[in-house]
Amino acid sequence: MKKLFAIVLLFFNLTTFAQLSDSLKKTNTIEKTIKEVVITGQLRNISIDNSIHKIRIIDNKTINSGVYHNLADIIQKQLNINLFEDNVLGSSISIQGISGQNVKILIDNVPVIGRLNGNIDLSQINLNNIERIEIVEGPLSTIYGTDALAGTINLISKESSQDIKQFNSFYESVGRYNFDVFISNNNSNHISFNFGRKYFNGWNKNQTFNFLPTSQLADINRVKQWKPKEQIFNKTVYRIKNDNLIIRNYYENFYEKVTNLGMPKEPYFQTAFDEYYHTYRTNFGSDIKFHNSNDRVNILLAYNKYKREKETYYTDLTTINKTLVDDINAQDTSEFSLIIGKMTISNSTNDIIKYQAGIDLQKNTVKGKRILNNYQEQNNYAFFSFAEYSPNKYISIRPSFRVIYNSNYEAPIIPSLNILYNVKNYNFRYSYAKGFRAPDFKELFLNFVDINHNIVGNPLLQAETSENTQINISSTHKILKTKIKTDIHLFHNFIDNKIDLALSESNSEQYSYFNIDKFKTKGISTIFDVFYNKINAKIGICYTGRYNELNNNYNIEEYQFTLDYNINMSFNLSNNTRFNIFYKNTGEMTNYLLDNNTIREIISDSYDLMDISVNQKIFDEKVILSFGAKNIFNITDVSRNLIGSNHSTTNNLMSIGYGRSFFTELKIKL
Repeated sequence: MKKLFAIVLLFFNLTTFAQLSDSLKKTNTIEKTIKEVVITGQLRNISIDNSIHKIRIIDNKTINSGVYHNLADIIQKQLNINLFEDNVLGSSISIQGISGQNVKILIDNVPVIGRLNGNIDLSQINLNNIERIEIVEGPLSTIYGTDALAGTINLISKESSQDIKQFNSFYESVGRYNFDVFISNNNSNHISFNFGRKYFNGWNKNQTFNFLPTSQLADINRVKQWKPKEQIFNKTVYRIKNDNLIIRNYYENFYEKVTNLGMPKEPYFQTAFDEYYHTYRTNFGSDIKFHNSNDRVNILLAYNKYKREKETYYTDLTTINKTLVDDINAQDTSEFSLIIGKMTISNSTNDIIKYQAGIDLQKNTVKGKRILNNYQEQNNYAFFSFAEYSPNKYISIRPSFRVIYNSNYEAPIIPSLNILYNVKNYNFRYSYAKGFRAPDFKELFLNFVDINHNIVGNPLLQAETSENTQINISSTHKILKTKIKTDIHLFHNFIDNKIDLALSESNSEQYSYFNIDKFKTKGISTIFDVFYNKINAKIGICYTGRYNELNNNYNIEEYQFTLDYNINMSFNLSNNTRFNIFYKNTGEMTNYLLDNNTIREIISDSYDLMDISVNQKIFDEKVILSFGAKNIFNITDVSRNLIGSNHSTTNNLMSIGYGRSFFTELKIKL
């Protein structure tokens, strides 16, 4: 299948280019460079103010502050977005109080696959060749389909028009070493290559275990809370550009190894069971864009493969000899794949009415011995369309819909409505959208067991449906020499049959998936973006409430609210020196759990995160030196109080980070 897909892809590229080349020479390119251009969910490249969706931009300056090296690092500081850490699986995310399985992660509009605990490990997504990040809160299901109920995060790759040779290196005091190389060549066409390696030696609060007879052991550096991790990645992009035709081909590989060294076994502490988790990601495809003055045709063909292997060894700690455990449950391989074919046709001939129509074909497969019947398949076929009506320069109205065929579940028609009203310095946005998400393979069929997890799939799950309403008011004002951008955002989400985890009634250590009858979130967020001279300060505050109704017997009458706020500041001390401060407070958070037919509240304590960095440009900006500190308040974990029906509490810890650290980064651009 993989080879066949590659052949079809190549043939399509060649024939498309041959057929359109002559006609393209007769048309003229009218694309213009627009400041702060966004593309997520848009008919065309457009400025932020004119986007009918409220889109939050994380720009290249923020990405290159020296603090961030994967998507988890940078998302953790964003308002109304919460990050949760798993010491084996990595980081997960929630937006507007809705968990990560409902957050769509895209790279250049291509979905990222590979969910195990309901989330994609954001630490596996590198930022080395990313130009900007576009975040849309709320559903974009009419455009991107399933998994886009809570929000969409779209990473846009660098597309340099210059020849670039760049080398980056990074060191962090907790035992993190990174380097990568980015090469871009731009003649008549464009080719870029990115290669890198990231290594983390692991971390634990207490690196020594005095109760062990360490004098007898050959290996005492074991049992770390944050597991040692190695990542190797490469990506090649070849872009063909001829007048109004762009064909972008890409091939990407990613490998990760996570090491989980076990506790020495009693009574002699001379043996242990060690686990190794190997992750392989392979992505390749082609993005074809044809446009003239009025029409656009986009064709996306892509193949994504995610493979995870688990190996368990019996280790003699006196000699470090390892023996592969001869047990079917100790070794495991799961393989996920996604084939995408997507085409959209857009027309903007008429300034009053513009439209887009498209088809979206996706084939999802999974295989492995922990999968029911060792193999499962789910197909999604969809037709979607929207029209944008702009009777004048002040207002735009966009109704849209998506018709879905799912091979396993009956899907409803998904509608949405977006309204944008511009007047002077104010932008008013209203949106209403429905959503649909079928349970994925992991939730239905995967039995996921390791040292920290015992999760069993539930093939009886029902699909999720949702409704979302949002109101956004943004404005821009200038007072003397100060420019102030204000953004007020109100939201309400309702999800029917939301999928969550619950403790098994028969096994107190086992979790399984179940449907929550009704799940709601609502809240308000406000962001002030202040520009004065060489200072930029972004201050945000968010108040989010969650409500769970498990069934008629367990009603939670009130919303449980969380207050978050953040401050991001940058100071240009000179033309070549920049000082950055990133701070976020995550308030007390309440979630719910069904434990043996008893509803329980899990309340997590509030915590603060703060990073600082300094960027120094030297040698005509060919060299950038960054240094600073991360997690200044030294937050490693926070208490979680599990409250039962008798109001007794049990304290446990939720991992947040690996403590305070110091870093330095060097970028050399030739």
